[in-house]
Amino acid sequence: MSEVSRVSYNQVIYCYVEEQNASLDEFILKYDESSIIHIVTSVVESCEGQLLYCLCDILTNYIEATKEQDSGFWFITDVKGLYNIVKKLFSDLFEEIVYIDQGNNVDFDKGLEIEQLANYFINIQRSKLNASFMRKLWNLKSNGSIENFVRFLYELGDFSIEKEQILAKLWCCFCEILVYEIKCSNYVDADFNYRLAVYSILMILGKKVDYTNAYLNEVLGNSGTESGNLYFVWNQCKRMSLKKLAGFDNESSLLCDELYKKSYDCFEKELKEYFVKIPLEERDKNLVIISTIQFLDETHAPTRTVMERAKALKHLGKTVVIINTAEQYTMTGYLPMYGTIFGNVLEKYNNIYELKIGNDRFPFIQMPEQSPIQYRMEIMIKLLQKYKPYYILSIGTGSMLADLCGNIVPCASMALAFSTFPKTMNKMKILGRNLYKEEKSLYIEDDIIESRFTFELKPQKGIFSREYKGLPEDRFILVVVGIRLEFEVTDAFMDMLEEVCSQGCYVVFAGIMDNYNKLMESYPVVSANSSFIGYCNDMLALMDICDLYVNPERLGGGFSIIEAFVKGKPGVYLKSGDVYTAGGESFAVDSFKDMSEQILKYKEDKDYYNSMSAVARERAKLMTSSEEAIADIDRQICERVEKKYW
Repeated sequence: MSEVSRVSYNQVIYCYVEEQNASLDEFILKYDESSIIHIVTSVVESCEGQLLYCLCDILTNYIEATKEQDSGFWFITDVKGLYNIVKKLFSDLFEEIVYIDQGNNVDFDKGLEIEQLANYFINIQRSKLNASFMRKLWNLKSNGSIENFVRFLYELGDFSIEKEQILAKLWCCFCEILVYEIKCSNYVDADFNYRLAVYSILMILGKKVDYTNAYLNEVLGNSGTESGNLYFVWNQCKRMSLKKLAGFDNESSLLCDELYKKSYDCFEKELKEYFVKIPLEERDKNLVIISTIQFLDETHAPTRTVMERAKALKHLGKTVVIINTAEQYTMTGYLPMYGTIFGNVLEKYNNIYELKIGNDRFPFIQMPEQSPIQYRMEIMIKLLQKYKPYYILSIGTGSMLADLCGNIVPCASMALAFSTFPKTMNKMKILGRNLYKEEKSLYIEDDIIESRFTFELKPQKGIFSREYKGLPEDRFILVVVGIRLEFEVTDAFMDMLEEVCSQGCYVVFAGIMDNYNKLMESYPVVSANSSFIGYCNDMLALMDICDLYVNPERLGGGFSIIEAFVKGKPGVYLKSGDVYTAGGESFAVDSFKDMSEQILKYKEDKDYYNSMSAVARERAKLMTSSEEAIADIDRQICERVEKKYW
């Protein structure tokens, strides 16, 4: 082995080649001054023709080098077979894997002993705890009861691999080795849980769309998968897609749609004998059931949406019954999946049958959290027979219980991300905006209720000062709000903030953003001109001391833009998601470049700022006029119930 070292470098380049000739020298010359370069020649002979020896040597060198840095590793070879296997197994370790054709046809003549490679990989881990977890996963292939997988994946989640870049890479590499063995061994259905565990680690840690789709195909293709399993996986994928925890593409979306439909079809078949339609003339025209997949308290924006709609309907003269189906990220139907999170269900609601919201009281039922959907459906059927509602208003996308209830009483479904269509098998779909032109032909067979999604804001409790919040008195302050900022604040958004902060703006990040300090290391200008204040319970008070609401590209956020508008603070956002739908066209821009220009215009042009402040206040009045909007939704639903349904 020959080695060229440099004090300051960007890459560590490993060259495992048969020959060092002009082609390799030409490549090395490009990086000679800025990289550490390791060259192994006559690689096949030096490894006695055994691919295992070569791969073990590569891993040893990589693990040793990660003591000094956690990225910037490249791999070069002129051995085609070696290139193919490194590309397949070690793609997570190396940023670049390059094949240089130097005219040789040499290759390894001994096959790969994958079990020996996996054991070697485990044994060279620097962390004993990490090695122990890898060993446990390896052993689960022959001792994989569902209980063992639950325990292992829960403990592995507590290990927080994703927070350390090098650990995540090592785990992805280890799982690629396991996948290679799975494919070579052609495991049968008995190893279904093992495959799901391995694929899920790769889909979460590596954000690999191929493994998201492999996981979903496994679930859909397994003969033993039950209705509850399908619904469990769909729920977890809903969360992962929303928080960008895994890679999803068009195929993933189609597979998720298939998951939901197949789950619904299975539940419907199991419960079909209980579905007896309640005729229109037997139902109470003034009674509405609101079902929601999650009900917490007024600090939870989706819960406030339920409360607002319940009060508005009651003020229209309706009797309203609220049912928390507790389906948000349900734990029933569990299948092995790394990084699962279960929905929050408050025990205080378990044994109450009436709920007070403001001065109003509502009958209230919360479903037992850990019970199967089939059992909850039996309860729902009894409630429908008892109350005989005119219709059900389902709030929250993907409520299997509401969809099944649609076989008994007409049900209209509304997503909490109101700019999007709800995921439902029911005919009536409520959209919190008007259909776009291009959507009208796409959804011609759906019964779409176009509406205006409105907001009831939490009352302001106090008064903040900039000094109290540690903010500069003399700066133009932007506020970025969200409970998923860790996933929603992208590099493109941060590049835009770097630009405006370099020209005198200051940024307040408010919400949940666990990666704030780490992110700021890469953006020194924003770091020097920003604060992270955590979750704010009094958003109206915060808006008082900020100048401009700025939104990253994301799905949610409708409440926060209206909270800004109520205080006369304009906003800047892209033309997508709930913020755009709630805030309207007047404050929208086409790109982050346009966003930076618009922010600076607000900063420099006081007359323009004041005129848009007035527009914001008017928009806030419209978007907080709940009773008028709910009355229109109720009218549209009732017309459909009387003319199109039963």
